[in-house]
Amino acid sequence: MKKFTVILLIIAMCLASFTGCGKKDNEKDTNKDTNVTSNENNDANDESNKTSDKPAKLKLFLHSRDIQDKSFSKDYIEEKTNTELEITQVTTKELENKLNIILASGKRPDIMNFYTDAMEDKLAKGGALLPLNEYFDKYPELKASRTEEVWNTMRHDDGNIYAIGYSTARPLSIIAYRKDWLDKFGMEVPTTLDEYYEFAKKVALEDPDGNGKNDTFAMGGYSRVDKFMDHIFGAYGVLPNYWMEKDGQIVNGSVQPEIKEALKYLKKLYDEKIIDPEFVTDNSSRWKTKVKAGTFGAGETKIHLFDKNNFQNYYAPFIQKNPEGEFVYGPVLQGGSDSPIGVRTESAKGWVRTGISSECKDVDAALRLLAWAASEEGNKFVNYGVEGEHYKEEDGHVTRLIDNAKGKELDIDKFYIAKTALIDHSSPEFQDAIDYSKKSAASNPADGIMVDESSKYEADLVDFTNREFIGMIVGATDIESGFDSFVQEWNQRGGEALTKAVNDKYQARK
Repeated sequence: MKKFTVILLIIAMCLASFTGCGKKDNEKDTNKDTNVTSNENNDANDESNKTSDKPAKLKLFLHSRDIQDKSFSKDYIEEKTNTELEITQVTTKELENKLNIILASGKRPDIMNFYTDAMEDKLAKGGALLPLNEYFDKYPELKASRTEEVWNTMRHDDGNIYAIGYSTARPLSIIAYRKDWLDKFGMEVPTTLDEYYEFAKKVALEDPDGNGKNDTFAMGGYSRVDKFMDHIFGAYGVLPNYWMEKDGQIVNGSVQPEIKEALKYLKKLYDEKIIDPEFVTDNSSRWKTKVKAGTFGAGETKIHLFDKNNFQNYYAPFIQKNPEGEFVYGPVLQGGSDSPIGVRTESAKGWVRTGISSECKDVDAALRLLAWAASEEGNKFVNYGVEGEHYKEEDGHVTRLIDNAKGKELDIDKFYIAKTALIDHSSPEFQDAIDYSKKSAASNPADGIMVDESSKYEADLVDFTNREFIGMIVGATDIESGFDSFVQEWNQRGGEALTKAVNDKYQARK
């Protein structure tokens, strides 16, 4: 029995040894299989990463710049930002109305343009916009694209920033005169309303271009008085549809008593055919055509007429039609008020703004697009195209290597998302005109103030003001009695409530 037991133990030990050896071999095989599986997983992860690197699809709702479906610029931006952009474009007049319709349908775009404070406030308070400031640390180039002062202007009451504006960093208009016509009549640049009237009358009535036709005017416009007639209103110390500070309080220029005298002066110009009568019916396109043709010789006009490098294509068409033509800018006109002011300043918020939908499914992709467009690289491309191919830069000055027609064909300078308009390519004359205009422009003390009353009343009040003032200028409404009635109705339409709300916010901010 003892011998038998010993034999069994020896057999058991051998079997255990054999099993252990087999286990080690099996472990080696298993590890070998595991390594293969791990490598396969890594390959799968690489494939997964490649899948995640597929372009993110984004829907854009933009102010129309006629971006083409097959666009060089669009393709370039998509490649740089790893996105695929589906773009809906809407005209200025229809943009916010169409945006309201789209939002009501529940089909929100990922990125959207809008214009007014009222619309921005409505979207923000309705929870439709993403707070951009929450992502500034992750996208520092987005934050760095604007000054702290501008961002503070964009900031809402809740402390958040919901939009980035198209930054011009310059006035868009200037008080200017045809110098060749001043020379023809032996006159100097007007400095007072009386001097302005004398030259404006000659421009409109004494055939300064010598073509034998009554086709020149001091100024024109399209279906509004604000912006196109600021040089006259400003001479009286007020600007319609513009906030001003008076005795420490915020007031609206539209209802100040000085407006009445400005309207009388403008009616005189209209009655004497010094103002283009078609300003009542013209649209933006027809007005710009007249500006480029040199039709207007005394008043507020496009500052781009001073750019001999033909930025925005105003100077070249003007010179083509007027080979000896030349513009010179002038100062704020005196004689209507003890405190005259210049033309209005563009809001630091930008005339068109861009926000990201709070329902955007790929927030990082949307922010990546905005951050790239706002960066120095992206902004240079959006403005000028590809360096070496479409422009060259030397000592901080940009020279375009393509003409405007080619730029338009390539959709360069059409993407208004987080864009800052650059003037590195403009002529010295244009840059001088900008510096001059900045010094004489009227600041808006309420810029950046948003109140609920804005969305309720502001758009209607602006339309109402333009409509009523045009009626007074053309003689459809008596100014003396009509202006007082206008003020009363303006207040009743919400002007009084709006002014109080803006002033309360201004005092609190101050």
